[in-house]
Amino acid sequence: MEQAYVVVTSGKDLALRLMANGRTKPAAVVSWHPEQRRDQIDVEHIAREVGGLADVFWLENGPESYAFGDSLPAGAHVFGNAARVYSEDLRWLRDVHRSPLRIARDGQSAVRAAEDIIEDVLSLIAVVPQQEAPVRTLPRRVRGAVKFFTNAGSRAVVELGDGSCCTIQREHVVPPVRLDWMLSQGQNVEGLLNEEARTLDINALLTPPRLAALYQPGDLVLALAEEVCASSAKLTLYPGSTWTVGALRISSNPLDTVDSLVTEGEVVVARFLREKGAVALSLIDVDDDEDVKESPALLTGGTPWLRAGRHLAERAAVTAVTPPDTGAARDDPAPAAKPATALRSALLQLDAERRKVAGLQELVASSGKAGAELVSLHQSHDDLRQQLEAELALADELHGQLEAEGSRADKQLEELRNLRTRKRETQRALQRAAAESDGLFETPAERLRHDVYLSWVKSTPSADKARLALPLHWTAGPDFADTLYSFTEPGVVSKALKAVAEVLTGAAERNPARELHALRVNSGGDSPQVVRADGARCFRAAVEKKVASARRLHFWRLPDGTIELSRVVVHDDCRP
Repeated sequence: MEQAYVVVTSGKDLALRLMANGRTKPAAVVSWHPEQRRDQIDVEHIAREVGGLADVFWLENGPESYAFGDSLPAGAHVFGNAARVYSEDLRWLRDVHRSPLRIARDGQSAVRAAEDIIEDVLSLIAVVPQQEAPVRTLPRRVRGAVKFFTNAGSRAVVELGDGSCCTIQREHVVPPVRLDWMLSQGQNVEGLLNEEARTLDINALLTPPRLAALYQPGDLVLALAEEVCASSAKLTLYPGSTWTVGALRISSNPLDTVDSLVTEGEVVVARFLREKGAVALSLIDVDDDEDVKESPALLTGGTPWLRAGRHLAERAAVTAVTPPDTGAARDDPAPAAKPATALRSALLQLDAERRKVAGLQELVASSGKAGAELVSLHQSHDDLRQQLEAELALADELHGQLEAEGSRADKQLEELRNLRTRKRETQRALQRAAAESDGLFETPAERLRHDVYLSWVKSTPSADKARLALPLHWTAGPDFADTLYSFTEPGVVSKALKAVAEVLTGAAERNPARELHALRVNSGGDSPQVVRADGARCFRAAVEKKVASARRLHFWRLPDGTIELSRVVVHDDCRP
């Protein structure tokens, strides 16, 4: 069944819609408080009853309800568990009391408020003659220049040739990328102008990129980290062109998690590869000295949509410092960290008291009782004014605190992003050092000793280096270097070298992940261990786990206790 009401995602946009000319139906706005679910007004019941007679909106109490109230005339807002009907003739803009607020303080008043809203809608239909829909003009093609961007890049203000202005709305552009990532200030644009909404449609300027024409295998490219978890990241070269990149292509260290190296919303540099025709992205083999290809423009005449160092950082710091629900009873005083609710409550009460005072002033001349009540209400009015002033002062103070917290959160996010960038750069330097060692030594044995030492330095904590010292006397069989360096998959060599360092220091015997055990002459559980003529015994240790063709390290333990490395093999290869 189709939902008969609209869930509000932008309070400001809803306010602008209600105040716009040309509406043909009343609008009912029903707000709800997430901490008072039992007292919510039944929006579905209202939507069923008024049918197509009115537009029904469902607004959650919070940032969007505050934005809704800030965009309306004083006293015309809705918040908490309450509802209001806004007539299409906009008379409520001149007199807010024509649009009474229906409040739900408990379950019974929530039922009554729903019925009142239905009656409010029907009374408008009965009293106000149905207006004919205005004649809508066809959009016309116009040209203009981008003046500035607002709302975190969701709006672009364009000045047209006749001096008037209009807006480009992010949600009406496909794909809905930040407008300040596609356009530049001062850029000329052309599109279809909606005269009534004063919005500009620029979808004709969209230029879908073609991957084959943009990048060649081996290019360094910019990518946006859309989603990040411990094992992978989704990297986007341009909207609609996204690939999942696993941990092995982001770090050669098996202990690293992806989310310790990459931040969601970060623009990273990646290597563009093709493997058997399929696109692959890698963050491992990135050279800082190489040129990075420019990202494509998504609009004709637009700017590259990604830039190095410009990250997608939607601030969530304000909501992050909101205190958690303590489970206090509903009758408890509202916590000081939530001034907006108390402030709006005071405003609502003050508005109600003003209406009572105005009514009683008409009766004061003829009724002594009304005069006494008027005096009492004047005193209540003064008390509420003082309460309101106190709440405003508290709101200003907390707003300043939230701004400071937001600035600190932004700074911490930038520091975290820089730390992860430096960590990736350090890994690349180590990888380059290992790669550059090829060809710098006279023999493979010299290179092997160099790489084993680097792996030991990198993988052994400084506090354990004395206890897990690398022995001076160890050897490698004639086939070991060839089997080790023959693997081309990212990270395999570094993982094998780490396993070698653990075997040589004895750490592998205490590491269950290595699964160190004797290599036997056959698969039988009671078969003897493989032993050479010189008395050396063969052992097997895991290099990888839970991957296809997982590698294993074979080595000999000689009678004098020294180690001779034999081969790096795939799991099913059981030869010594």
